[in-house]
Amino acid sequence: MSPEPRNGPVAVVGDDGGAVVELVESMGLRTVSGEPTDHEEATVAIAIGEPALFEVAREWPTTPILPVDVSAGHQAVPPGALQSALGHLADGTYTIQNQPLLSVTLDGDPVGTAVSDVMLVTAEPAHISEYTVERPAESISTFRADGVVVATPAGSAGYARQVGGPILSPDVAALSVVPIGAFKTERDHWVVSVPEETWALKLSVEREEAPVSLLVDGHDTRRVAADEQLTLAHGGVISLMSVPESESVYRPLGDRPHTTRTVDDRGSTDFASSPETQSSEESARLPDASFPRE
Repeated sequence: MSPEPRNGPVAVVGDDGGAVVELVESMGLRTVSGEPTDHEEATVAIAIGEPALFEVAREWPTTPILPVDVSAGHQAVPPGALQSALGHLADGTYTIQNQPLLSVTLDGDPVGTAVSDVMLVTAEPAHISEYTVERPAESISTFRADGVVVATPAGSAGYARQVGGPILSPDVAALSVVPIGAFKTERDHWVVSVPEETWALKLSVEREEAPVSLLVDGHDTRRVAADEQLTLAHGGVISLMSVPESESVYRPLGDRPHTTRTVDDRGSTDFASSPETQSSEESARLPDASFPRE
């Protein structure tokens, strides 16, 4: 891969209607398809929507990614600003930040790689469980709650933020750990480092009143029993590209634009609406933890 993304072709992923490919090529940039057989030639990938971002992050970890139309705080470019952003891509006015991915294993068996977050959550409403969270040096806490979410910097402005967690700076190798609907009056959350030489966190279900689900980037992967241990470790990095048009991760979720936009100011090409993001999708079915339990 060229050290200068602007010098090579651009892969466009998640552009079902081809509108973004057309716009990229109109700016004088060469494109290749977003198929796995072609991605090695690309020096930058434009990921349209959160599912495309996750796909590229997992499958092409060494390719810098320019997120577009992602509302969960990944420093994405709004669709209406894409033409201007491509100009900055062409002239080299961008920065690239490496953010950690999480390797997820359950009792030593690989589960997958998380880009944004990992959650343990009760699968039935109005039920709580007891969870323990520990890091290599010490046990952090044991608490009763609806669940617990661990977010990377790329995901800390999503669901973890909605349940009271901090937004992590994109340039830190850290994780946000937030109980969901904790059964106590005080609210605790923690920020822990992501070491490369050992595991970062271990989570376990100490007591369950209902089945507990394991969600990786919003996808329900399996149930977790009380005798199983979840281990999160450094799983590589994702290289996110930022241009002046990229949204700040600190921008409130309610202020972010909707997902259906036009790709440029001509108004003649409708930008394909991306699938709902995790933040909107999951908040509709995960526990509402706006207030701690009494």
